Amino acid sequence: MWNIPIITPLLGYLMKLCYIIFNNYGLALIVFTLIIKLITVPFQIKQQKNTARMAKFQPQLKKLQNKYGNNKEKYQEEMMKLYAEEGINPMGSCLPMIITMVILFSIIGVVYAPLKYVSNIDGKSFNLTSSTSEDISEAEALVTDTIIIANKMDGKTYNELTDAEKEKIFRVKTLEDGGKINGIKIKSSSSNPEESLKYVETVFSEYYPDDKNFTKFLLDNKKISSRLYLRPQLLMFKISDNGYGQMFDVVDKKIGEELKRVDYTFFGIPLSEMPSWSSIYLLIPVSSFLFQLILTFISQRYQKKNNPTANSAGMGMNLILYIMPIFSFYIAFSFPVGLGLYWTLTSFYSLIQTIVLNKIYTPEKVEVMAEKDAKKKKKKKGFYQRALEMQQSQMGTSGTKSSEDDSDEERKLTKAERKQAELKRLQEARKRMAEKYGDEYEE
Repeated sequence: MWNIPIITPLLGYLMKLCYIIFNNYGLALIVFTLIIKLITVPFQIKQQKNTARMAKFQPQLKKLQNKYGNNKEKYQEEMMKLYAEEGINPMGSCLPMIITMVILFSIIGVVYAPLKYVSNIDGKSFNLTSSTSEDISEAEALVTDTIIIANKMDGKTYNELTDAEKEKIFRVKTLEDGGKINGIKIKSSSSNPEESLKYVETVFSEYYPDDKNFTKFLLDNKKISSRLYLRPQLLMFKISDNGYGQMFDVVDKKIGEELKRVDYTFFGIPLSEMPSWSSIYLLIPVSSFLFQLILTFISQRYQKKNNPTANSAGMGMNLILYIMPIFSFYIAFSFPVGLGLYWTLTSFYSLIQTIVLNKIYTPEKVEVMAEKDAKKKKKKKGFYQRALEMQQSQMGTSGTKSSEDDSDEERKLTKAERKQAELKRLQEARKRMAEKYGDEYEE
């Protein structure tokens, strides 16, 4: 779900380059986020120009609405004509938002898979081979399956289990059934449960046969957030940090080595931690909320300054103001600190970007730029212009009186007279088409 083809791997490679330079995931994430924001600057500028032009033509749209308010079809036609003449795309402002959301979902995949995108398990800095991905997938399955088995052991060590209990617990059916652990339903994600089960039994029988703390640690919701049960790659860092990284040797010794080598922290804060109402990590979602709230107010301020004639939507608009800040808090609170940090940094950089862009690209400057763009667009037939020409061709309105004259006359006619005028106009268009192609025309 969190792995968008092409985009996620490209962002992963960029993240890896940042990590190689700074050798710390938190610092790399700061620079990585800044680079992403710089990449989106051209789209933000385009959005500002499009917004400025839309604001400029609002009075004209208002006139059309007043003039053709009772004739929706005519209003749509004239509105499309206005957009076509001025080279305006009313949907242009949506592009930066779409790009932001695509990047966000791609980033989730990168933050959730630090070993895949940052480690050198295959011994090469920029080569994610299929064997490496398979080893990581097996290690992820090992974590999940070990937790499932630990939950079935009922607090006993491996050596304390009877042969009958071992036979009942260490079986593929146990992994397939999974279980509800600390309120989270999990089951095996291994593509080969029989092999994964052998790995799990080796971990308990050879590595920690008499270690009760190992089992308690895996099931202790205070030491490991149960929400991480569904993020096994992040859970691997927690296990390694608490001295149990040896368990991954059953898959590949390089995995344990990379878990120790990769600094998945931000100023000492483990990025695999989950925020909670009683932890210091709550500062991440709170910061995200505050930055996004300030960004929203600043954006609204500039919007009113640049477009004083814009109407306020009252309480409905005030409610919308809080949607993004609340959403930002939710994202940063619901996901590990790593993703929350990215989202917080994005809000902070967006705030700085909004202030700087509005200082540089003033309404006057944007208007000049927009006019230049409009002249270029007028030379090319845009979507609205092509649609309008197609509509006119079908209705046979080309070469007739201007729409303003038509509309003035139509408003003076009765409903029956308007229908008669439309029929006459259609007959004339058919007659012209017949004459043009040498066909015989009959009324």
